[in-house]
Amino acid sequence: MPIPFRDLREDDCLDLAGYLRFIGEEDGRGIRAALFLVNARGEPIDFAFSRMDVSASFLWRTGEAKRNAVSRLAATLFEACPRVPCLLLALSAEVHPRVFTEDLLVDVPVCRVADTEDVPRALSETAESLSGQVHLFWVAKPAEESSPARRLLDALQARQILTEPFDRAARGIEEAFRD
Repeated sequence: MPIPFRDLREDDCLDLAGYLRFIGEEDGRGIRAALFLVNARGEPIDFAFSRMDVSASFLWRTGEAKRNAVSRLAATLFEACPRVPCLLLALSAEVHPRVFTEDLLVDVPVCRVADTEDVPRALSETAESLSGQVHLFWVAKPAEESSPARRLLDALQARQILTEPFDRAARGIEEAFRD
């Protein structure tokens, strides 16, 4: 006779969170990027990566060459992604606030994540503090309380893994571009 049980994984939110990472190369000539999809348990679902040269920076206004490269890399990763996440997260230190307000329009909730409230942001971004150490800067308005994006965000936060996939994405980039 089998042991009675219930698989708690079946109760989990099936939606996916997408974590964007953009890491500049040491010589400053390129940026490596990844889009890492995880489920509500933080389990890896998909990983896409790419690399782009950064145009001659002396021809651009300060910071604009990097912003352009980040925007183009994000678009490339979005096109390569086989599944649609219900929430996209990016580090505010890596993504200029205008990338998702002036360069790309994304049809899922997007927020930039920081460990401080004191970050440059677009006027249209909405700030939200989840704790003293996690601050979200939503493009436009925050995900609504009953939305799949909010449930997923809450599940990741409850498991204390909301920001941890950024580290795994960085390790994935390192592994993908290992010589």
